[in-house]
This record gives sequence, C-alpha cells and structure tokens, in this order.
Amino acid sequence: MKKILLILRITIGLVSFHNYTEVKNEELKNAFRMNSSPTFKGYFYQGSDNAFHYFSSQWVVGKDKYFKIPVNQLKVLEKLKFGKHKGELRIDVFKDSNDEFAENAYGKLYVEIED
Repeated sequence: MKKILLILRITIGLVSFHNYTEVKNEELKNAFRMNSSPTFKGYFYQGSDNAFHYFSSQWVVGKDKYFKIPVNQLKVLEKLKFGKHKGELRIDVFKDSNDEFAENAYGKLYVEIED
C-alpha cells in the first residue's frame, strides 16, 4: 500500500510540474503587459522561493505560459511560499481598487481584490 501511495504522489508531482522560463533584463519591461484578448484569463502569482518569484499567464483557449523572475529583479511585498500554498493570486497592471503587490524599475503590479 505504501508503494502505491508513493507512486501516486510521484505521478501527481510529475503531472503538475511546469517548465518555468526565466525572464531577464530587458524582458522584464514586457513580462506583464495589458492583454485585451477575450481568451486571456490573466496573470497569476504562484509563490516565491529564495531565487525566484513564479507566475503564469493563463488562457481559456491555448497553452498557459509559466515564467519566473529573479527575486532581485522584482520586489514582492508579501511573498507566498512556492509549492506550499493552495491557489494563486491574480495580478493586474492597473491600480484601480487593487492593492499594491510588487514593483521593479519598470513599474508596479497589483493584486486583484475579490468582491
């Protein structure tokens, strides 16, 4: 029984693993850009570790993209432990009524507040 549970955990871990592409230098300017496509669901923060902050850009139709930004390139105000929390935070490029989430040399990001 223990072997079956171990195999199941490994399988689930492999299925949920994503290949995160590192965003560097000049790419940071365009890492979060406004997208008005009706199939774009948004940007989502998935947590941080000692080296990177992890994000995804998600789509209704099409493949989601996973990227990571070095912690020294983006100051996140309240970090979540990557891989240890449930869920993700939706990130916006506009303040509106959203709370500030992070900033870097190119601007600020905001957390969308659920109504």
